[in-house]
Amino acid sequence: MKKYKSIVKLLAISFLTAFSITSCTEDAMDKVNENPNNPQDVPAKFLITDLGVNTGFSIVGGDFSLYSSVYIEHEVGISNQLYRAETRIGEPTIATTYNNTWGSVYSDIKNAKIAIKKCQEDPSEIGNVVTEAIARIYLAYNGAIVTDLFGDTPFSETGILNENGTPAFMQPKIETQESIYAEINKNLDEAIALLDGGNAVDAGPSGAVGSKDYIYSGKASSWYKAAYALKARYTMRLLNRSNDKTKDLNDILTYVSKSFQSANEECKLSIYNGDSQVNPLWGFSYSRNSLAASKSLIDKFAERNDPRSPQAFLEPDPTGYIVYGEGGVQATNIEDIVAAPNGTPDEVQNTYGMSMPSWAITTPTLLISYHEVKFLEAEALCRLGRTKEAEVALKEAISAAIVNLGNAIADAADNWVGGENNLNKEVAEAYFDKSVKPLFDANPLKETMIQKYLAFFGGSGESVEAYNDYRRLKGAGENFIELKNPLNSNKFPYRFGYGADDVLANPAVKTAFGDGQYVYTEPVWWAGGSR
Repeated sequence: MKKYKSIVKLLAISFLTAFSITSCTEDAMDKVNENPNNPQDVPAKFLITDLGVNTGFSIVGGDFSLYSSVYIEHEVGISNQLYRAETRIGEPTIATTYNNTWGSVYSDIKNAKIAIKKCQEDPSEIGNVVTEAIARIYLAYNGAIVTDLFGDTPFSETGILNENGTPAFMQPKIETQESIYAEINKNLDEAIALLDGGNAVDAGPSGAVGSKDYIYSGKASSWYKAAYALKARYTMRLLNRSNDKTKDLNDILTYVSKSFQSANEECKLSIYNGDSQVNPLWGFSYSRNSLAASKSLIDKFAERNDPRSPQAFLEPDPTGYIVYGEGGVQATNIEDIVAAPNGTPDEVQNTYGMSMPSWAITTPTLLISYHEVKFLEAEALCRLGRTKEAEVALKEAISAAIVNLGNAIADAADNWVGGENNLNKEVAEAYFDKSVKPLFDANPLKETMIQKYLAFFGGSGESVEAYNDYRRLKGAGENFIELKNPLNSNKFPYRFGYGADDVLANPAVKTAFGDGQYVYTEPVWWAGGSR
């Protein structure tokens, strides 16, 4: 078993990865030597590099996922900011909570727009259609994240620069979620057209994006499939607002058919090597140790005799040495996990068990997974009454998800805490036949959504999507997923609060934010709200 034991080295990694929980605002001294008004003029392909890394590491794998995992009860916050989020003591309604990641997602939106403009107007870039398509996909992706979490928000006026590099709009207007989603889908459609069925090539004088794309190395056919996967995700997201649900559900099936055919094709950031680059959840666990095993989640596993529990969890480590590369014992039964109660844990570290994926140091971050696509297919088929086909899709979705979690467990076991993994396709299929199928037969849609919720637990950054699904289903009156935090009766966060930078600088955002209490009372538009 391999162990990373160089404390000095790991401390350097922990801090140099720039992973920070968001209640900590940036120090002004960090910006002394930066001129925000004059970004470097670099080829668009280098912007694609930054977009891939930042979207995967900071946006998908970062604070948004951490807080979502607490709200959706994949994890329990037991220290510092996440404890306050767990117990609803200020954190969900404070403008600084998500500020750093708020800034990161808008940086992505700006860079995507710059890359698109360069590919359209810069003589050295004209003809780089794959690069432009990737930038449009990232623009859609980050736009969806920011509006899914914050609702009505600035979008079209952000990231627009004057000729001298200064922002064209210092106080960008707030736009409706509906209009933002129109732009999201427009950009995905334009990306799909540019990719020409996956046959497009970059032909600009500056050269192809190639290896500067850390996701697919500039492979047009892969991005083509990813764009259709996102079309399926976002069409389902807007289902509550659909004027023709049957058409939209059939469209989802069409998008799925043009998307990933296996987990080998899914859209993920897999640059983590356990050395200079580490999985963001591992980086957070190592530096903060603020998450504990969730009783709500473990109870759901136990109810189904799910093979993911107890294998995916560690026993408590009273020595605390796990954060230094020692300790950590994989649980062999559920009682030994000592799960933290949701909403009422003690603010103590090392008293409760933890999830194994928290210590998966090289596990990729999933921007959109193969198993998510199969879950979308299963849901669409359930809603269309095609349950036999839905069962086939669901079985494949669960199998892929369990294998993905097994890979994270193996990563943690091999590289950090020890233990073993036996989660494979055969185990998953046996679990489906014995435990899932009877529940599916009784209520196909309900069991599909519960299984999707369980599948998004782990180190891959999918808790945001579980949070989105929960809110979407709740908006439709489909209360399939039972959460256990007693504070949810009046303090479930229906959305995230705007970032402090814009609350302070943009009067429109300041007015919309108010005292922040709206996060407990106002669902976003696609979940039945008004903004």
